[in-house]
Amino acid sequence: MQEMDELILEKKNLHKLISKFKANRTLQITSIFVSLILISIPVYSIYAKYNTSDDEYQRDLTYILGGESGIISWSSQSDLELSDDEVFTLTLTNEDFPDEAKNMNIVALFMTIEISDYENDNEETNGVGCAIDSGEDAYDSISGIVSTPNVESLDFEYDSYGSVYTGFLDDLSDVIISGFDSPGFITGYTVKEIEKMFQSGDNIVGEYNFEFIGNVESGDSTFQCERQDQSITIDYYIELEWFNVELIEFDDDFGNFGI
Repeated sequence: MQEMDELILEKKNLHKLISKFKANRTLQITSIFVSLILISIPVYSIYAKYNTSDDEYQRDLTYILGGESGIISWSSQSDLELSDDEVFTLTLTNEDFPDEAKNMNIVALFMTIEISDYENDNEETNGVGCAIDSGEDAYDSISGIVSTPNVESLDFEYDSYGSVYTGFLDDLSDVIISGFDSPGFITGYTVKEIEKMFQSGDNIVGEYNFEFIGNVESGDSTFQCERQDQSITIDYYIELEWFNVELIEFDDDFGNFGI
């Protein structure tokens, strides 16, 4: 009999509690809020588990930068003759890359210029006094501009031999740690992030313009001997540099390395 009375009393209290809950708006909102929190905990745990990259630990490692590189010849011309102030222009695009370069990671362009008549200038002399004193040649020079996609144009001027180098990678000076006579080190990034840094991507897409201007100088004439220089002759070579980065995990314990 006592157990029956306790059961009836418990049901009455439960009924009162439910009635109060239905009548109390604040209590309802609080209850829903707590329920959402409890539900979100396992959901967030599942999200975090499947959205935390497996390579995050690599940010705490240090890598030595290495890799393979090579040069591919793109365009060249020998014995290009220019008169004074004459301009020669060459325009190419990445679509003109040689076949062996189209599937490579092109990271830089290298152009070499050589004045072929530097030591044996083609100046002409005229006059009876040339047999006594013909004077001396004046050095010619070649100037111009190299313009490549996504890189500021470079001016040049050379009177014998010179080269122009332009890279297509973003500036990594703040990322790579290097010292005197040592390889480059990098830390704080995953392997995929580092490999992406060394990919030129769309930086090579666009026009490549090369402008050469002849600067012809004649030596001073002497007594009854006139000197004239009609042209300058150059050779140029345009090459593409490719690079595939390789990372070696650095173990500073006794200088051991691990891949």
